[in-house]
This record gives sequence, structure tokens and C-alpha cells, in this order.
Amino acid sequence: MTLYRDDSTSQVVLDRVKTWFWTADNTVLVISRYDAETGGEHHYIHWPRERFCWFRDEPTRQGAPE
Repeated sequence: MTLYRDDSTSQVVLDRVKTWFWTADNTVLVISRYDAETGGEHHYIHWPRERFCWFRDEPTRQGAPE
């Protein structure tokens, strides 16, 4: 997943994203991400809608190198 921040010059690339969804009446993007270093546990990342312009979610092939 790639988030394009509100300043339009910075990209945030997230790998190992399991899923994403909106919360707080569609004002916060919540991203569920795996932690390979901790044995596959996951955590949530919260991005308020006003902090990014858009995002791109591209699926990866199963077993593809990261």
C-alpha cells in the first residue's frame, strides 16, 4: 500500500498490509499490518483523512519477495 501525503511530495510505502478500512464516520483510514519480526502479529495504523491525498492498494503475489 502506498499513501500519498497531503504535501504531495512524500509517499509512505507500507508492506505486509493485511487489510484496510474506514472508521470514525469515514474520517480515519485504519490499516492492519503484519509484523514479520514478531512472528506474524499485527498492529493497526491510523491515518486521519486530512493527512493524505489518496492511497493505492496493490495486491502482491503470494510468496513474492518483499
